[in-house]
Amino acid sequence: MTGIEELLSRALLVRERSMPRDIVPPRTSAPALEDPAQAAQNTPGGSRHAAAEGLRALCEALVRHTPPRTMARFVTHQAPEPGAALVLACVLQLTDTNEGARFWWQYAAGAGQAAAAYCLYLHHLALGERDTADFWHRQTDDVQPPPSAPTSTTPAPGTRQTTASPAPPPPTSCASCAT
Repeated sequence: MTGIEELLSRALLVRERSMPRDIVPPRTSAPALEDPAQAAQNTPGGSRHAAAEGLRALCEALVRHTPPRTMARFVTHQAPEPGAALVLACVLQLTDTNEGARFWWQYAAGAGQAAAAYCLYLHHLALGERDTADFWHRQTDDVQPPPSAPTSTTPAPGTRQTTASPAPPPPTSCASCAT
């Protein structure tokens, strides 16, 4: 038995794994073609075309206004930087590579990038996938940025740490004390 086989033989297997249900029920039939007038009413920005144009404009703005140092941090020691993944997704979207764009938007949205969740909202809206679009629209409010690193409160070497004493209570005035 090799070393890896020995390690695997001692591995703990999960008997009952809880998996969340899919957010969008699977389609049982081909999507019905939608009347353009009805599509304009069902989409909160006008139409699928308006959602696609909005996504394109958002992607162009994100790509143009992202500092180069953000993209330099795309590859880190552990996982790609979420901000750079968002920009990569936009570049892929602008080059009509929708599957790759969706993957990186999902990655960035899961890491706290609300703009990525909004891009996914527009993407699914442009595809006519209203339920999935609604899910991602709700995520724009729920996405929270990752917590920042705590600031150190230890004093620098060679300095004394002082603690601030509480402020004295404000003076009270009363009629009998006034002179």
